[in-house]
Amino acid sequence: MNIEIAAICDAATANGAGGRLNILGAFDRIFSKFPLVIPQCSTAFRIRYSRSEAGMHDLKLVFEDVCGKPIVPPMQSKFPLEPVAQGFDTAAVNMVLNLQRLQIKRPDKYIIRLLVDEEELISLPLYALEVPQDGKAPDAPIASGEQELPN
Repeated sequence: MNIEIAAICDAATANGAGGRLNILGAFDRIFSKFPLVIPQCSTAFRIRYSRSEAGMHDLKLVFEDVCGKPIVPPMQSKFPLEPVAQGFDTAAVNMVLNLQRLQIKRPDKYIIRLLVDEEELISLPLYALEVPQDGKAPDAPIASGEQELPN
């Protein structure tokens, strides 16, 4: 299995096996006051797999701090990878996992890990940063359209 796309974003939708994956507002950092609550965000993944990998698999999404302490309980489920269609070498599946009212207590680096059958396929960093006094982030200006999240 290969990860073609992985993102933390404001919102995402997916339609059908191998269909379109729509991602809105991908990000890896948040500037805010703490503690903060992110009202809604999503993780979006597009996984490419081979014919031999079709079948049922265990999926686990873990959101933790840098010390490995979970921020939310791990999300676990079983998911099917449909057989690869005749005439194709591989297939792709899109996954969108929504997070509601995500609470982040302190500025830090956080990690979202996607595991399939207990094997980590990818990890995504999320940097939660305190808003500087002058409103400008050192060495990493707030991107156009990015704004402080309300508490």
